Amino acid sequence: MPDSVGENVAVPSCPGCDSAEFKSTGPEAPGFFTEVAGRKLHQARYFVRECLNCALLYRTPTLSDDTLADYYALVSFQKWEASHYHPIERVVLSVLKSLPPGSRILDYGCSSGRLLSNLCHDYECYGSEVNSVAAREASIRGLRMIEPGDLASTLPVKFDAIVLVDVFEHLRKPLVRLRQLMQHASAAALLVIATGNGDATACRRDPAQFWYFRTLEHLCMFTERHARHLAAALGLSSEGLTKMCHYDLSAREKVVLWLHDFVYWQFRRRTFLARTLLSLLPKIRRARIWTSAPTYTCTRDHVVAVFRGQEDQR
Repeated sequence: MPDSVGENVAVPSCPGCDSAEFKSTGPEAPGFFTEVAGRKLHQARYFVRECLNCALLYRTPTLSDDTLADYYALVSFQKWEASHYHPIERVVLSVLKSLPPGSRILDYGCSSGRLLSNLCHDYECYGSEVNSVAAREASIRGLRMIEPGDLASTLPVKFDAIVLVDVFEHLRKPLVRLRQLMQHASAAALLVIATGNGDATACRRDPAQFWYFRTLEHLCMFTERHARHLAAALGLSSEGLTKMCHYDLSAREKVVLWLHDFVYWQFRRRTFLARTLLSLLPKIRRARIWTSAPTYTCTRDHVVAVFRGQEDQR
């Protein structure tokens, strides 16, 4: 993979249901670069579409499968490490701790195993991870690792809970992968998905400009209507859907993020305030030349969706 490249491919149909029917969510967004291991990958200019059948939001074009595979092989798992649990992780853990001791839990896309590492004494904790360095770290932390390729075949265990935290948005074909995973679930198993909230007000202004889609590896976004589609497609019942902020932020951090976002949209919409007062403020008026929206992570931009298997359908 040479420097400053990244093959981009069009997404001809919805990644969630294969429907070719969609509506546009806004204008084309500028491309961007992401550096990994000293190499720059280029996301070309793109649109975000909303599937008319299942309401999944998805980006097109996206990096090719080969380029994304290279990215995941090269990226350091430290990118996703933290010294504490994020709010969405605390919600997921509270759901998992409601399971009886000894229950089998699979964290798909577990990275270093940070989420389940403290549950290993009370539960049988398993992980699956494409990044080999992160997978080794997860094994050291006590997770029983399963090679991603092995999930396509029969496993000697059935899981009582399958968890995807900050993973759904990375999947090229999320429903296909979820069906594969649920083949290894017990009859009344939980499926817990923590991911971006495509219904968030800040996202809906212009999804292509929302920070979630300006993250290289984020290919799609969840919505409430898509949650209902998943439940029906997988034969699951919905146990609840919680919308929340991903991060613990100080009051100052929230104010700064809000101010950047507010100013950007004032200038983009050419409001009276932008044309008058804001244009007179030296630091504020710099936002006039911003080509994309600033990162805005202090809203209810994430969702934790919990589903349960229905025994009479297994």
